[in-house]
Amino acid sequence: MVMKLNYIISALCACVCGVAVPVKGMAQEVKTEQGDSAKVFFNALDYTLQKRYIPKGREISPGDPGKNVFVSAAVGGLQLGGGLDMMYLGGFSIGKEVSPFNAYRATFLGGKNNMLKMAGVEVDHLFNLSDYLGGYRKGAHVNLLTVVGVGAYASQRSGGEKNVSASLHGGLQLRYHLGSHWDWFVEPKLYLFTDKIDGVQCNERYDLAYGITGGLTYRFTGLPVQAKSEDAGDNLFLEAAMGLQGDYSSHVRNLLGKVRPLGPTASLSLGKWFMPLGVRATAFGGLHFTDNPEGLKGKELYAGGRVEALLNLNTLLKPSVTDPRVELNLAAGYELGAVAHRSPQYAKKFRWTSGPTGAVQLVYFVTEQIGVFGEGRYSLSNYTQPYENGEVYDRRMHNLSAVFGVQYRRRKARFDEKRGLFEPYNFVYASLGSNFPVRTSGISLKKWRNWAGQQASLGIGRQYSAFSGVRASIEVGRWADPKLVAYPLTLSADYLLNVTNMIGNYNPDRIFDLNAFVGVAYTHHDLEKKHYGALEGGLLQEFKVSDSWSIYAEEYARMYKGRITPSARVFTSNEVSLLLGGNLGLKYRF
Repeated sequence: MVMKLNYIISALCACVCGVAVPVKGMAQEVKTEQGDSAKVFFNALDYTLQKRYIPKGREISPGDPGKNVFVSAAVGGLQLGGGLDMMYLGGFSIGKEVSPFNAYRATFLGGKNNMLKMAGVEVDHLFNLSDYLGGYRKGAHVNLLTVVGVGAYASQRSGGEKNVSASLHGGLQLRYHLGSHWDWFVEPKLYLFTDKIDGVQCNERYDLAYGITGGLTYRFTGLPVQAKSEDAGDNLFLEAAMGLQGDYSSHVRNLLGKVRPLGPTASLSLGKWFMPLGVRATAFGGLHFTDNPEGLKGKELYAGGRVEALLNLNTLLKPSVTDPRVELNLAAGYELGAVAHRSPQYAKKFRWTSGPTGAVQLVYFVTEQIGVFGEGRYSLSNYTQPYENGEVYDRRMHNLSAVFGVQYRRRKARFDEKRGLFEPYNFVYASLGSNFPVRTSGISLKKWRNWAGQQASLGIGRQYSAFSGVRASIEVGRWADPKLVAYPLTLSADYLLNVTNMIGNYNPDRIFDLNAFVGVAYTHHDLEKKHYGALEGGLLQEFKVSDSWSIYAEEYARMYKGRITPSARVFTSNEVSLLLGGNLGLKYRF
């Protein structure tokens, strides 16, 4: 055995020497800076671990506009142990990018489920993993980041004491660049909490949890992502819609059922897409049915406006498709309005409303610029209702609506193709129409001639640009009233905005134009020899029949200070009267 062991040791030594000696003996001559030759021995270890190339990330400059700051809003869920239900989370963050790959973020969040409430703050480090591994690519839409951080929280279980806990957590963030400033993200994370975050002490002295959140980020310093359009006016759109709407609060639904609350609704919208995001402003109004304190079915007039943010799901999921034939859009925003309803028990029958709103819209483009759409909407409208007995109740309307309409969207290619050279012109016009001083008594659709008035007007104006014009008119009329009829003389001056040209630019061959107008009016009539000042606004639709002649229709509302007829309804403590009207007329261009 001893001899065998000696043979093995000798063999190993021979192998080592046989390998080491040749390697040590491998040398090559290289020239020094002085021109002399020197021997440099080869070492294989210098070539076993080559240095990895770290790609250059997006340049981060402290002087950039916005200072590389970003804000985020997110919602999601957190699953704790102990048999608790999923906790719903919501929060907002503020952060800053400090280098091409690194960023820091502070998040303020809160959450609850059926047994637990929690609020806290988290501080995280975000590392752009995809840019570090694959290099920064201008125009790329997807990034993967690591998230590591700490947190402090206050929580309380139902019927229990408040507890303070801390956490270590980590996860990943998948980020999708919606545009130069907007990102959408999904963020799954694992948590290690100190004990009692769930209100229960455990033997391990720690609690494990997992969660996921998703939301939107806005960066004050933009990314050089590829723009969808160089034209600021591209993707402006105009919508007109009609449909049905009803209040489906539990007390209304129990009294009237599923169909009887419904009434007609109409809306007009103006918006713009910054694909995949957009904005839209809408004016709406209509009639629906509700219950009243007498337990009967009653009419309820409503009107208002809303502002919404839009999300185009087509472009969000596939940015390369910029002009899809079919679009699916989401909308969320806030609306302000008013309702007018009757009951002898109501101290005030006109009430202001407000609340959040959301909708889903499906659009089919018949042509490149014209689309038809259907839209379903939910609005939560809140208001207070005072009664004659002095009591005040908080009311909440759960409004559901379904509308169908037409959308005109400005496309850059068609816009450039139809672009024309505008020349200013003067015009005169004449019209006949009808009016209604708003009141609540003596109104019957069967006897509309008794409450509808008449007017005639003459006017002059000037269209000094493709978008803007002015006009002035004199109007004589008759205001119907169950008590005393008034014969007013009105002078008015308006600013005209050509909405069609604003969206599609001026086209001399266009047959139809839509204008919006706002202005002031002065009215005098024989009742009590009073003078009334008013603000007015409305819409004007013009149909061109020749180079010089057009026919038009307009709808307007005037808001007067004071009671314009004995039976006129006044709104607010300032006694504001409303006059609604419409005209048909002829226009001549010089």
